[in-house]
Amino acid sequence: MHFPLPLCMLSFATLGAVLAPVVHVDRLLWTYVIVFGSLCLASYSFDELKSRPLHTTIPEGQLRTLGSIGMGVSLLGGGYLASTVSPILLAWIPPAAFTVLAYNMELFKGRFHNSTVFALGWGGLPTLGSYFLQTLTLSIPALLTTIATMAFSLAIWSLNHEFRRDLNAVQDVTPILNRDFVTARRQARRRIWNITKILCYTVTLFTIAFSYYRFFP
Repeated sequence: MHFPLPLCMLSFATLGAVLAPVVHVDRLLWTYVIVFGSLCLASYSFDELKSRPLHTTIPEGQLRTLGSIGMGVSLLGGGYLASTVSPILLAWIPPAAFTVLAYNMELFKGRFHNSTVFALGWGGLPTLGSYFLQTLTLSIPALLTTIATMAFSLAIWSLNHEFRRDLNAVQDVTPILNRDFVTARRQARRRIWNITKILCYTVTLFTIAFSYYRFFP
């Protein structure tokens, strides 16, 4: 996995939970399991299986197994929460599963592999879903926080997809790649990733600070 990107999804889930008047720690822990299984383990495995964006050498069979395990754990966790907390939670399972599979497997000719679905799935669902699991309702603060995490996710997407696409476009139109250009391109990619890491660590530290204030004001 591209660490520290998983920290963002876990932070989003935490932010959603600590907005609740009463935080059920057991539900938050289950949220971590579901988010890690679906948006981290399954997501990265299926994404790598589809187009090898991380350039790993993990065999396809192992990637399918890891992805299936991640999705299976998440689905079982969702089913358990629906049976012990409220059946209304079942309504969250189909859109969440569809988002992971449609985005990472590029189903329907890749129509769902875009910035909007990424922002909704990796920013919106962890935040709003975590809050809903705690309260079984919605609120204005939760919706505003969800919009913020979606905007943050959109920024991550833009850095790692649109900017990189621009760099690749420059390479395609350049007939001869001299050493200076190759070096500059490599440095630009490294800076993009460094900015991404800074953003992830920033939102993680903010979440820790906010959570500490929530429980130890």
